Amino acid sequence: MVKSLVIAMASSLVFSAQAADWSFLQIESDNPLYIKSYSGVLLGNQSHLGDNFDLWLINTGYQYPLQDDISLYMEAGPAIGPQSGQAGFNISSGVRYRLSPSLNIGSQLKQLEVSKASTLVELNSSLLVTPSLAITANYGLSAFNTEHFLTLGVGFNF
Repeated sequence: MVKSLVIAMASSLVFSAQAADWSFLQIESDNPLYIKSYSGVLLGNQSHLGDNFDLWLINTGYQYPLQDDISLYMEAGPAIGPQSGQAGFNISSGVRYRLSPSLNIGSQLKQLEVSKASTLVELNSSLLVTPSLAITANYGLSAFNTEHFLTLGVGFNF
């Protein structure tokens, strides 16, 4: 009897957790213009440590919703490396899919110029911790050579 009661209570807790209110994580989707900032560590496929560096992007973007959970977007802005001489720009365009109110995945074509120019095809994801703070991960393959990059970091939405 006690065992069946514990199982019933545990299963109701699982259903309650799945039905949680995630609306506090939703970003205003009425405005297609947005500003977001991203700081992360860019890890290249080269083996020496000098190719791993911090990256800071501040992008202004426009998103066009195709359906409730799918959007096309384009964004651009400055790209800043760890040293004062490492500054450039980035521009990207892609598709974003919202799996849940807190989890987005997508793909994009990105032109990133910091210390050298790179054209990347990227898969990306972001997990919203709060409406303004996200944990992000990007994996990019170079369109013209064998370089690949993994970027892990934190995103800020304004």
